[in-house]
Amino acid sequence: MVRSMASLIPLGLRRRTFALAYAWSGFALTWLFWVSFVIFLGEPAAVRSWWPLPTVDGSGSAGRPVRAAFFNLVLLASFAAQHSIMARPWFKRHAMVWLPEGLERSSYVHMANAALFAMILLWQPIPVTVWDVGDGPWREALWTVFAVGWIVLFLGAWSFGMRELLGVEQARAWSRGRRHASRLKTGLLYRWLRHPMYAGVLLGVWATPRMSLGHMLLALSFTAYVLVAVRYEERDLLERFGGRYRCWRGIRARRWHPSLGCHVRGQVQGDSLGYRAPREQQDGKVRASRADA
Repeated sequence: MVRSMASLIPLGLRRRTFALAYAWSGFALTWLFWVSFVIFLGEPAAVRSWWPLPTVDGSGSAGRPVRAAFFNLVLLASFAAQHSIMARPWFKRHAMVWLPEGLERSSYVHMANAALFAMILLWQPIPVTVWDVGDGPWREALWTVFAVGWIVLFLGAWSFGMRELLGVEQARAWSRGRRHASRLKTGLLYRWLRHPMYAGVLLGVWATPRMSLGHMLLALSFTAYVLVAVRYEERDLLERFGGRYRCWRGIRARRWHPSLGCHVRGQVQGDSLGYRAPREQQDGKVRASRADA
């Protein structure tokens, strides 16, 4: 019966419905995770009494901190491995050949959500105080930086394009029999920060008026992950976009160091920054340009 009913639905409609449901569910779960993660780190008193998920320090004791630290490191390593390995082009070419290209990003998002929620749910508190600024202006300042970090993360995702970042646009294109064409992101917050989402996360995990040993372990692990991930991500972008990415990096450097910059044929990659390529350059090669400010 189920099979016969399914046969009445056009194949294109089933493909579109599945693709969009798969992608949008990952989108929604990602939002749920980030709200949970902010509460996990901030432990706001207003919601802590009824919040169903654990927090970074929870109500645990400092018993067996070495064992808890080891367990937490396993959770963090699992997240880092999933987040890094699945994002690499070689993994997509060899391990995801069975998956439609339009659903690769959504699958990555679902796996990332699983790893991140596992980290929250299985986290072992180590509430040994590393620092505590107490009440006063420093406390308010650190909470402000904490909030700014998550705002920067949100704006970075918005600058990238949230639906593309979380796989919705790719799934939508696949459901319509098209291929999604990604482009190098250079506008909005990317005009000022090369990696705004990483910057926001680092502000969010480090800014706290009371730093526990467990919280610091998480912050150090995220920092190490970002430092490694940035190198691989920039290498992948350089391989994918070539001179356009190299040129954009030069334009960003020029914003702070006017002697640096580069041009490409017809336009400057990231031309929303207001620079234009010289007309005489028609060979399409990227060249470094030393120009007056």
